[in-house]
Amino acid sequence: MKHYLKFSIIVITIGLLQSCKSVDLRSEALKTNSISNEEQKGKKFLNQAKTAMGYDKLSDTKVYEANAIFNWKGAWLIMPMNTFPGNNNNNLKLRFATNSFDGRLEYLEGRKKNTIQGVQSWKGYKKEVGSDYLKRHEHDRYIWGLATYHYLLEAPMHLPDAEIIRYAGTKELDGIDYETVYVTWGSEEPNKKYDRFLVYINPNTKFIDLLEVTINDFFLPMPKGMQHATARYERKETSIGAFLPSNVKIQFKGPKKLDNKVYSFALNNYKFDSFDKEVLYPLEDVEAI
Repeated sequence: MKHYLKFSIIVITIGLLQSCKSVDLRSEALKTNSISNEEQKGKKFLNQAKTAMGYDKLSDTKVYEANAIFNWKGAWLIMPMNTFPGNNNNNLKLRFATNSFDGRLEYLEGRKKNTIQGVQSWKGYKKEVGSDYLKRHEHDRYIWGLATYHYLLEAPMHLPDAEIIRYAGTKELDGIDYETVYVTWGSEEPNKKYDRFLVYINPNTKFIDLLEVTINDFFLPMPKGMQHATARYERKETSIGAFLPSNVKIQFKGPKKLDNKVYSFALNNYKFDSFDKEVLYPLEDVEAI
């Protein structure tokens, strides 16, 4: 426990030391305007990735579901960063409405088995074990978590429609010269309102292997230096022909070695249009957004 506490203090201290500096994911070439046709090139690479991974097929569905198992590494589990408490090494069922932020999770194992947490039009609800009663709540933890994981799964479908898209050049990682694309909204420079993405596209498969992201609206107050993470994707082909994530590894700040992680979540048993969409809209008095 002493080791965990020491580790936590170190991580927090590092974040606080960098708290005054906003994370800027732009490459030097992009900052100095030394890339020609950067918007056109960026959109081309994003659309190629969307097609290569079959996300056009996912967009044709109304709903989908998958099982997920989270695995947290050591001391990170005691940090207050877990949006779904009780998920470590326990099976969850995720259900989402395609092309939205509406969804829910059900605990299939562990101390919260059969508990359902959901979000509908940014309104949270909970269905407790043995009850049909939906309890309304505004727990930012679950609302933020469901929307965030939903976006991480669907990002290749949405990124080509972002307001600001800029090709950022190549970046070598794990022996691969990735094509990178910078994506954001509002302003190209870092701002307090919108998140920023640096998309790593594998030149061989055209798949998005990594997303480096900033997180402005985390459900807990975070120093700017800690508002930075990387999602590393493994993908498998699903029954509809789309290559969706089979494992996602979350790393602190920029890309690290393959075995480095804060936590990971494995996804399997994808099913599409396998349930009534109305299941995700139980709050009758909440207008759809």
